[in-house]
Amino acid sequence: MEKISIIVPVYNVKAEYFDKCINSILAQTYENFELLLVDDGSEEFLAWRCDKAGERDPRVRVFHRENRGAASARNYGLSKSCGTYVTFVDCDDWIDSRMLEKAYRRIKEDDLDILLWGSYKTRRSSIDKYSPYSEEIRLFDQDRKKELMLKTMAGSQKIYTPPATVYGSGSCCSKMYRLSFIMENGLRYPDGIERAEDVNFNIRCFDTAERIGYMNEYLYYYRQHSSSATYKYRHDGIEVFTKALRELGDFVFRKKNDEDFRQTFYMRCMFFFLESMDMDYLNPKNRESASETLYRMQRSAKKEPYRDAFLKLRYSRLGMAKKIPLFLLRHEMMGLLRFFYKVYKMFP
Repeated sequence: MEKISIIVPVYNVKAEYFDKCINSILAQTYENFELLLVDDGSEEFLAWRCDKAGERDPRVRVFHRENRGAASARNYGLSKSCGTYVTFVDCDDWIDSRMLEKAYRRIKEDDLDILLWGSYKTRRSSIDKYSPYSEEIRLFDQDRKKELMLKTMAGSQKIYTPPATVYGSGSCCSKMYRLSFIMENGLRYPDGIERAEDVNFNIRCFDTAERIGYMNEYLYYYRQHSSSATYKYRHDGIEVFTKALRELGDFVFRKKNDEDFRQTFYMRCMFFFLESMDMDYLNPKNRESASETLYRMQRSAKKEPYRDAFLKLRYSRLGMAKKIPLFLLRHEMMGLLRFFYKVYKMFP
């Protein structure tokens, strides 16, 4: 019954979401854990709720600090963790009451550095299963490990083999890590990155790990809602993605410079460009004219790493629904891209 550290960065979430998250953790059937609530400069009512959780249960440790972002908060949590294993939960999500028990049993049995499992994506009117694999994998071989790293960068590709699904595995949630493995290898979240910090962290973890397993269980509930970072309006929001891509590109071209990794990086560039349409270009809060928006889209598409990615990404890597936006981006047909984007979003 070794101790498990659970790190929860806390920042300005609805009180009902926060309460559900904390209650689901305190209700775990595996009781030997510490819950590290890293209050990342939240509003006063949420900081108060963190303190109340600490008073309620001695396993809860609360840390208040100025806002520095989720990546920095997770790094801080790692530096304060005392467990043998560590897992992460976002403060607007919740977990199955048996998550720690099942994950601990499996990671211990197979002596793993990292264990993955499935999750649910919940919306107001639906709940969907989300998992990188459809069957149990006791131990990843080198080919499967490479595939996992590619899936971390871009979930949907035609090169995956069963039991791989179309879904990625970039999130740090629905995973358990051996804490000594993280600390001894100096694995940390990159500072100053607001998107895909999980991708940049996990791809380095997977690359370093010798023993990785997948448990075919759905134990994590990811809440998808319109107030998430993906949909929050930000003018020139593409710069958020560009910073993440520079960090990811440094890893790909310096350490994993082969064609599969290059093509997957180019694909991620395209996905991020399209995702920036939710954050900025097509966001309802964007009040600029259509011509101004199209001009900014064209200007961004001509900059690196996007320009190089759109030219070098192969159509053969994509399904039909994703070949069309690549064609439009490559030929700077931004008006048609805006029209087609709603269709594109319907496909995983």
